[in-house]
Amino acid sequence: MITLTFEEVILDPEHYFESPNDVLSYPGFDAIEKKKILKAWELDVTLLQVCDQENMGSTIEPRLLSRIHQAIHQIEAGL
Repeated sequence: MITLTFEEVILDPEHYFESPNDVLSYPGFDAIEKKKILKAWELDVTLLQVCDQENMGSTIEPRLLSRIHQAIHQIEAGL
């Protein structure tokens, strides 16, 4: 397994993880770092949705934002 650094991942979470659950299960980050990564991913997806709404051409999985929110809630429940 490749060791990821928080500084790398926070800039582009989707590049390093296929799903929000992969962030949750990654052993190299603590809960606070995982939440920050998911919040960064949430912002990316939200901005892509705005582009999509303005017909600027983005391709995002329709339920991705919901899955990110679920992962954030799982972390918050465990803190």
